Order: sequence, then C-alpha cells, then structure tokens
Amino acid sequence: MVFMRVAAATDAPGIIGKAKRLFITSEDVEWILGCGKSKAYEVVRKVNDHARKKGQMPFPAGRASKYLFADLYGIPIEDVDKVING
Repeated sequence: MVFMRVAAATDAPGIIGKAKRLFITSEDVEWILGCGKSKAYEVVRKVNDHARKKGQMPFPAGRASKYLFADLYGIPIEDVDKVING
C-alpha cells in the first residue's frame, strides 16, 4: 500500500490564505475605541444606519462593515484588521 501526502488547503496552488472577516463586532469596537459595551453597540448601530443611507445592506445586529467603520472613524483598515484577525 502506497501512502501519498495530501496537501493541506493552505498548501494548494492558488490559495492565498485564511479568509478575513468583513465585519466588526461590538467587542471589536470596545477594543479599538476603548469604550464600554453600550457605546460600542451605539457605534455598530451608527455604522449600520450609515450603510442603509448609502443603499447598502447592513449586517445583522451586533455586527457592522469594517470598511465603513474604518472610514467613519478615520482608522486605517490595516489597524482594524490587526484587531479582528488576531
């Protein structure tokens, strides 16, 4: 019997890496802005309201677009990604 090594999905050609989240949570907002839970939920609601005004589909409760969040608060998207992706 011959055993062949099966390549992991991350080793396969054409695979870039682990998928990144497209949203932030209220916990992420707490960490980034250094605020409390109620303020973080308020920020998430504000970002989702902004998405609605722009004609975009908002995320479900407790989540919001990380791109809109970064744009509204003037935070580089790279810094937001560092927090939400570990």
